[in-house]
Amino acid sequence: MKKKLSPTVFLAQAAMIAALYIVLTFIANALGLANYAIQVRFSEALTILPYFTPAAIPGLFAGCLLSNILTGCMPLDVIFGSLATLVGAFGTYALRKHKWLHHFHLSLRTSLSYLWYYPMFISLKAACLISH
Repeated sequence: MKKKLSPTVFLAQAAMIAALYIVLTFIANALGLANYAIQVRFSEALTILPYFTPAAIPGLFAGCLLSNILTGCMPLDVIFGSLATLVGAFGTYALRKHKWLHHFHLSLRTSLSYLWYYPMFISLKAACLISH
């Protein structure tokens, strides 16, 4: 039986995961990979961490939220991108007993969030272009 994390350890792990997420996003941003329509974020490799510790759920959410704010992402990406990461982290944690299913869940979550988010983004950009 696995013992429960103390609140101090839980908070420390969540903070370290958030900090690592931010640092990795800043590295990708410095290389010109973390913004615009196509993004390559090294920090997305951390989305497997809820499989190992529940502290990764708030850590990933906080890291993604702060990264999106600090790198100047548009408000929709700040809100919905961070929420998609939160949903994905909960899903990975919930599916941790199924060794291979959580990988499928992450791919499915990312695909579904982009199917909903990017057509809305493109229509907003088109509306801005037409109005000018």
